[in-house]
Amino acid sequence: MKWKLGILLLVGTMPFSAKAVPPSDYFTPPETMYAFADFWIVRPLDLAVLPIGTATWLMSLPLAVANGYEDRSYDIFVKNTTGHMLERPLGSYFDWDNRDQSRPVVIQFKDSYAMADLSPQQERKYRNALKDHQARVEAIEREASLPETDREELVAAEERRWESIVRVLLSL
Repeated sequence: MKWKLGILLLVGTMPFSAKAVPPSDYFTPPETMYAFADFWIVRPLDLAVLPIGTATWLMSLPLAVANGYEDRSYDIFVKNTTGHMLERPLGSYFDWDNRDQSRPVVIQFKDSYAMADLSPQQERKYRNALKDHQARVEAIEREASLPETDREELVAAEERRWESIVRVLLSL
């Protein structure tokens, strides 16, 4: 008799214990909580890290200049931290890295100009390719052992090569 009463009690309480929790019961923190934590915790930490990043940038500057990465090292050590601290809207952490960072860049062709919105990576590639192009043209013009017509043809070929590189870069 006791075991029948135990089974009846177990079967009777089973529907109550198998009840699902509705999604409205989950805790989602309000945006004021994010803004509070951002203002009192994250931004002071950014402010504390900024002198360390600046000192690191200054110490690495000779190596960065020697390798041609001075702009990139500045972006990594100083600009990104400053932007994270000052430019980011209060309480927004998640979409900050995915924001549109493109900016207009004027690209000069032989007989015209073009405007392009380039991301920082594309702009870095463009600037490096432009330096390479200018160095090639200067090397061709400095070469005294080539006849003038050959130098002009090489410069024209380099200009065509440059336009092709820029077109490929803009298509990425």
